[in-house]
Amino acid sequence: MVYFGCRDSNLYALDSHSGEKKWAFNNKGSWVIGSPVAKDGKLYFATSDSGLFRAVDAKTGAEIYTLNLIWPLFSSPAIAGNTLYIGSEEGKLIAIDLSTQQPVWTFQTDGSKENGPALTKPDGKPKYEAAFADGFYDSMVIGVDKMQNVGMVLSSPVIAGNVVYFGSTDKNIYALE
Repeated sequence: MVYFGCRDSNLYALDSHSGEKKWAFNNKGSWVIGSPVAKDGKLYFATSDSGLFRAVDAKTGAEIYTLNLIWPLFSSPAIAGNTLYIGSEEGKLIAIDLSTQQPVWTFQTDGSKENGPALTKPDGKPKYEAAFADGFYDSMVIGVDKMQNVGMVLSSPVIAGNVVYFGSTDKNIYALE
């Protein structure tokens, strides 16, 4: 099987020999930008604009569970042992325990600590109106730059030994033990 996400909001499973579509999991308009990761018959992936982290059955595409991580997720997840790591636009690396299906800890980038509060609503959602004045091109470029100052974790984490490495838009590479 070959698994991949698409901007048409589906996660697809294709037969690697024939190319036949085996199933598609629809994310109701939310893009799947990052690559899924597989473990023990399950696929784990995230949606970009809705901030949903999902687990589905690798054979059937049936939903197992969903976590709402609120901010958009462009990072592809990585797994070490029974912990999955994924980055968010909020400037956080999130560690999810696959057995409890819950986040167990988060690491906040320096950019997120410094600039995140001004770009975050009281309910934890992104405060886009603080970055984007209007829909004109110049305003959009300025707004994207402001949002990247949050220290977004757009990169996919890499695990070597007991260390998780990832980059951030705050211009840092982090190494966590």
